[in-house]
Amino acid sequence: MLPLLSIKGHHHETSCFFLLLWFVFAPSAIAQKADSLPDAEVLKAANDSILTDAYALYLHEKIAWVLEDVFTDSRPTAISEIAGWFPLADPDDEDVVKGVFFNQEKKALFEASFNLKTGTASGKSVVRDLSPEEIEIINIRQKVLLAVRTLNVEDLPSCPEGCTFNTEVIPIDEDLYRVYYMLGTTQHGVIPFGCDFSYDCDSEGNIKGFRRYHKTYIPTQLNMDDGSPVLSVFHSHLSFCPLIAPTDIALFLLYGYEAGLSGFQVLSTAYNCIFSFDPEAYEINVKPL
Repeated sequence: MLPLLSIKGHHHETSCFFLLLWFVFAPSAIAQKADSLPDAEVLKAANDSILTDAYALYLHEKIAWVLEDVFTDSRPTAISEIAGWFPLADPDDEDVVKGVFFNQEKKALFEASFNLKTGTASGKSVVRDLSPEEIEIINIRQKVLLAVRTLNVEDLPSCPEGCTFNTEVIPIDEDLYRVYYMLGTTQHGVIPFGCDFSYDCDSEGNIKGFRRYHKTYIPTQLNMDDGSPVLSVFHSHLSFCPLIAPTDIALFLLYGYEAGLSGFQVLSTAYNCIFSFDPEAYEINVKPL
């Protein structure tokens, strides 16, 4: 089981860049025959990769919530001065992630740190020039995020009321990045599934691939009409997304698991089966119908 962070944060809508390398998997690549599951070895490899991707997305969001809270709590009057921020791995401690907040002149004004193992976070005001490496991170991020404007895809989802798109930029290799668009919300008691997609591009913003996970918004309530808590949640996938999605798992961990939900299931119409995510074992189980 991978460690899930116990820090409770506000459900911010965030964008962040965190230097994590992770395995890439395109779900459509194994959907060779409708209604026919891949063999066990291929399916396990696919699900393992999805779990890795989902954990990276979960960490990105959680780290952003914590570090942005550190900044706003420490310097609430300085928010208007900040043009953006980015996280970096601490070279001296693999359990620590640092956040650098900068202004329009690309000077660092605040640095925060978050210990993934202990859950502690702190920050301090600084005034310094960004390093060439830090400026390169900002420039690459700007290019890959602007690449969404060149996507030649019909019916890209619009952002539902009460939500915003969170964008996560994840490096895949030396010159390939994956940009995830998934929803965030401040609405209480809702998991904002749906309207999510990702694209791959190089450091110059040239599009290399596109994946769609859900076409519509699937707001999933955490409580029944009588106020009693929901124990597990469920939705279905169309054939273009035959497996459980990394965004599904990340959003469940952020909004559902931390609220006490014990499980999450996806009906695959392509494979005529149910994929169940078990957060305690951190694994995906498959049940043919």
